[in-house]
Amino acid sequence: MPIPNYDNVTAAKLIHSFVPISRLNKGEAGKIIDEVKTDGIRVIVKNNIPECVMITVEEYDRFVLIMNRPVTFIQTKEQEERRKAFIKKIRENVPPIMPATAKLEDIINEIGPLDIDENAVNELRGLG
Repeated sequence: MPIPNYDNVTAAKLIHSFVPISRLNKGEAGKIIDEVKTDGIRVIVKNNIPECVMITVEEYDRFVLIMNRPVTFIQTKEQEERRKAFIKKIRENVPPIMPATAKLEDIINEIGPLDIDENAVNELRGLG
């Protein structure tokens, strides 16, 4: 399965990447996983705040290879507390996401058109 191309970000793609946690609570996890496989990244939101990101295993492996470092999930209590404090600080400074009921035209009027710098995208992806 090819890895989704994230170079061409549009307002519509951005809006459709957000998934309310209520869909998981309603037993739609399988459908969401299928969406990730066919359409790419999904951001799970709870109370209009991003909580986690769903990507394919292949995309995760690619990110790990790009980072060129092993992934470890073992953390000390101090590391875990620092991580939680860091996430809390970020969330305090992130404005809430627009509700899913917003019209695409309203969003484009508010944020303006999205100009994508392909060189910057490729650099962030580790391809530049």
